[in-house]
Amino acid sequence: MSAVLLDISRTLSRASYLHPTGIDRVERAYIQHFMQADEDVFFLSRVLKGYVLLDRQTMHGIWPMITGEAPWQRQDLIARLFSHKRPAITNRAESTLRRMSLATCLRAGLTKVLKQHLPYGFTYLNVGHSNRKPALWQAVKAGGAGKVLAMVHDVIPLDHPEYTRPDTAARFETELNATAIACDALIYNSQDTANRTAKYLQKWEATPAALPILLGTAPLPAPPLAPQASLAEFIVLGTIEPRKNHQLLLNIWPKIEAQLHIIGQRGWQNEKVFRWLDSSPLIGKIVFEHAKLSDKALAQRLASARALLFPSFAEGFGYPLIEALQMGLPVICADLPCFREIAGDLPTYLPPDDQKAWTAAIQAAAATPREKIPKNVSFPTWDQHFAKLNMFLYNADNQSEQKAGK
Repeated sequence: MSAVLLDISRTLSRASYLHPTGIDRVERAYIQHFMQADEDVFFLSRVLKGYVLLDRQTMHGIWPMITGEAPWQRQDLIARLFSHKRPAITNRAESTLRRMSLATCLRAGLTKVLKQHLPYGFTYLNVGHSNRKPALWQAVKAGGAGKVLAMVHDVIPLDHPEYTRPDTAARFETELNATAIACDALIYNSQDTANRTAKYLQKWEATPAALPILLGTAPLPAPPLAPQASLAEFIVLGTIEPRKNHQLLLNIWPKIEAQLHIIGQRGWQNEKVFRWLDSSPLIGKIVFEHAKLSDKALAQRLASARALLFPSFAEGFGYPLIEALQMGLPVICADLPCFREIAGDLPTYLPPDDQKAWTAAIQAAAATPREKIPKNVSFPTWDQHFAKLNMFLYNADNQSEQKAGK
């Protein structure tokens, strides 16, 4: 590859969120990988009214700010004039990037900036489900991109629009359509996601190469050994939104003699669950809500729990499932194809709408000592993920060189 341009728009847009979601963590893993890669690497981010282009050295400089180890710089004039309604930390993050950037431009000037600063034939990567409007793809290609790749984490807004905000499905379809048509290849976090996306690609007559590559997983920090509480504890982890199916657990919990720890920030369109959490007499007694936990605190919770509960109606991957299994924690989860793909027969699978089955499984787990997950179970690493990605990128380079030689 002559050079790589990695889009970090999602990471920047999430500057005000201290606890990264699954997609956030994937983009961060790509940033860390390409900061250490042998190729010439550049980073692109959408900002208010335009774009910033960063080089590797600058990316190393702002990485501690992304992870929260160092503060973002003060707001610049653009932020003070035009960004009153956004979180202050987002304004500081964008201001920092504008000050430290290799180049900045208005949106209409992106093609010119890419031509000026990147070698012709660079590879553009977008793995964050952000900055995917049709105009972006046109500008990147006109700016000299040789290969264009994007990651698809899920197609839940199309398969299950009832679990998204009212305007999400139409916007997601427009952006995925433009992405599929523009890209040479789509990276998928699972074969299940690739299968679910295929029907939309066929509808749009888009034919990008398919690269289903399981995501890498990094274990949570190992906590000190914790004795299990006398009253069994269970964990449900993830944003509190309708498709995560917290309602099932709240419906059955009065029948269960155990603690339920709900870990995750409140999402959207889930007023019934929010009212329960705000008014139920069980809150603070056997049901506990934790909006924010550090990785260390999360690991400690998982270490003392009896099982992770994961009753989602739809997922694209499922980081909580893997994190729990890596710690030896049993998992009771919905019977979803992506879960079976990444975890095999390790979890206990149940239909996400079968309250009797969930009640019985949780009562059984609460009444018995915690089972041990085999220690020899392994999950894909990020090194393995990038090795598979590089096989495509370098093979594509070799094929291009062979064609040019002819």
